[in-house]
Amino acid sequence: MNRIEDYTLLSAYYHLLFTIDEGLCYLIEADQNLAKTEGDRIYHDLIQAFFYLDSTHSLLLRILKTKCTEICIRAFDEVFADFDHLVSFTFPSREFCAYLKEHFLIHYRKWMITIHQCMEPFIMN
Repeated sequence: MNRIEDYTLLSAYYHLLFTIDEGLCYLIEADQNLAKTEGDRIYHDLIQAFFYLDSTHSLLLRILKTKCTEICIRAFDEVFADFDHLVSFTFPSREFCAYLKEHFLIHYRKWMITIHQCMEPFIMN
């Protein structure tokens, strides 16, 4: 890694993963609390965020050049498939929230922790 643009991308990617996690948690809260009125907007933002993550992976691999990163990027395909299954449910709905809480959020967090560990040597918080 030798360019400021690379570091900017890595940092944005690293922090976007936390933002996605917060958005997913908000959707769970919105299902349980009618005062949470931003669910639809956040739902659509999450869809865009997942496509952004997916579209940056080839660049991420070029910048990091580690086996750990390669493994995590391949593992993202499974996370993305689970996300595709999640958005096949109507939002908001009981089925959506149940799949999000009982399956997707767990899978996403495991993946996020792993990719963060791969990125930590390259990111200064």
